[in-house]
Amino acid sequence: MIKTTLTFAATMLLTLTAVPALASTVCGDTARMAQLQAELHDPTGPVLIASHRGGHLNAPENSLAAVDEAVANGAYVLEIDVRVSRDGVPFIMHDSTVDRTTDGEGVAEDMTYAELRALRLAGGDTPPPSLLEMLRHSCGRILVDLDMKTDRVAPVMAVVEGLGMVDQVIVFDSDSDTLRQARSLLPTIAVMTRLRPEATLAEKNRGLFPVAIVHGDTETLDSDASAAIAAIPARIWANALGDIDRLLPDAWAACPALDDLAQRGVSVIQTDYPRLLRARLAICRARSGEGGAN
Repeated sequence: MIKTTLTFAATMLLTLTAVPALASTVCGDTARMAQLQAELHDPTGPVLIASHRGGHLNAPENSLAAVDEAVANGAYVLEIDVRVSRDGVPFIMHDSTVDRTTDGEGVAEDMTYAELRALRLAGGDTPPPSLLEMLRHSCGRILVDLDMKTDRVAPVMAVVEGLGMVDQVIVFDSDSDTLRQARSLLPTIAVMTRLRPEATLAEKNRGLFPVAIVHGDTETLDSDASAAIAAIPARIWANALGDIDRLLPDAWAACPALDDLAQRGVSVIQTDYPRLLRARLAICRARSGEGGAN
């Protein structure tokens, strides 16, 4: 029954734009995507930079233009937030309300897709994009981390499956049960679990192997945790958002913080400043004698 619902939802959502799913399958067949997929599944590979809510220094966050900015700034992973409208269409928005990021007001998931399309993103003149639009725009160019802001998993997985982009997407939620729902629908989709002090790594990852990435932080990524994640093997994700990002303008101040992440085994770093982070990683690695940046 779940699979039937998934297939029906995929058909419905793809019909909204009248674009064949094969178009996205072809667009994903690029040398760049092949490289990104290989590096994602190689935990010993170079550091991957993830762009938070797209590239939103000059574009509205979580917008189509933010995809272009993230790619132009050298990001390897596009982090976006997905919700589902009242009438079942997945769309991109971080907050639970539309107040901060659009010219409207109200609870985002209480709105229909048509109501959302009537809004305009702050700092731009376009509506909040649907997940379908966002994935088609990113296809073949950058890996996509879907931060699940909804418990309505089936419509989201339907779009990913319908576009033929299962191998370009990583699904993230702090609640591993949401990831288990995603895996029940799309058994091969990459997942990222969240390491928490109140649960063991085994509990978070139960029923989800292979796990592509484990999201940690300085509180949870002690030497034992980092070694356990490396043994899976999986990549380790950490955020530079906030404190580390604020240090990036000063290379010498940033290097100790970035070196600490490296010591903890971190190989995916999320930032609001992908271009600057890339430059700082190169400087820090040169200082430590490890060579150039990824």
